[in-house]
Amino acid sequence: MPRTLPINTRFRRIYQHLSGADLAAPDVEELSLEDLGLGDSQKTRVGLLFGTYSHQGLERVLRAYGLLQRAEERVGPIELRIQGEDPFRPRVVLWSRRFYAPVADLSLRMATGAEVGLGDVLATVPLLYVDALLLQNPGRSFDWHRPPLPGQSHPGLALSAPLLELLMLMARRIGAEALALTPSTFAAASVYDRRFLFVDGAAQGRFLALRGAGGKRPRWLLAWAVELGCMRDADGQHIPFTPMPMLSPLSRRLIRSFDAKAWAEAREQTGRRVLTLDEEALQQRFPWERMPPGPPPERLAELLGYDPLAPVLAH
Repeated sequence: MPRTLPINTRFRRIYQHLSGADLAAPDVEELSLEDLGLGDSQKTRVGLLFGTYSHQGLERVLRAYGLLQRAEERVGPIELRIQGEDPFRPRVVLWSRRFYAPVADLSLRMATGAEVGLGDVLATVPLLYVDALLLQNPGRSFDWHRPPLPGQSHPGLALSAPLLELLMLMARRIGAEALALTPSTFAAASVYDRRFLFVDGAAQGRFLALRGAGGKRPRWLLAWAVELGCMRDADGQHIPFTPMPMLSPLSRRLIRSFDAKAWAEAREQTGRRVLTLDEEALQQRFPWERMPPGPPPERLAELLGYDPLAPVLAH
């Protein structure tokens, strides 16, 4: 299987030390009849997220891994909110009390291999599927050192890596064999590709070809070039990014599926395509209105055809 980053050792140790009681038990002041052995414990467990996490238990997990503390260092006090009536399809929000806005917003659900394109015996494997994922710092503004990516309203939190690792461990905890998602943009896929692979080998190859066409250009600029339809093949045809499911496999049988000859051949076939970035099209379509104020760095100004005398609205 192509190499992906492993879960870091510290997170693995924390995972081993957290017990089921840590994850499911409410705070002492909120003990119910069921917790005291006077009610229906099975009914209580049904209400847990994925049959495992209470609200307080999930908050303990986020603090044990340091995610809440690191987010609070960036945006101040945070409130954990869990929305939705179905505990197997929760929406988990980290809400900034200072900025009155979400800093993290995740929609999760259980899925099967068939839903992401796996067949045969893998069609029924359980997956933890990330339907939506938002990470943002509403207290920061973009600048030319950190311009916006397609789809961004605020800069990110620089916490995607530990959050994805936590979700992978959550998937393992609830019996899922992989963490799955479908990136909506090339920019999102570029964040996930360190730990995820496209289920379809041809999609993996197309992604690698697009990424390789960027050369030494900044990744954020390549993301805009893909988003704006500025990538061309040898015949001059537009090559778009097409959202397709990705997996971070946890079980041996799913890991082995990415060693399959058919997957590797499909990846190699599409990955060999020579793509180029149409700089003229990028200059014409570049969204200056979305960019930070002021002139870009000299190297970017030349590449993008920046004209300081153009109307202010254009820049």
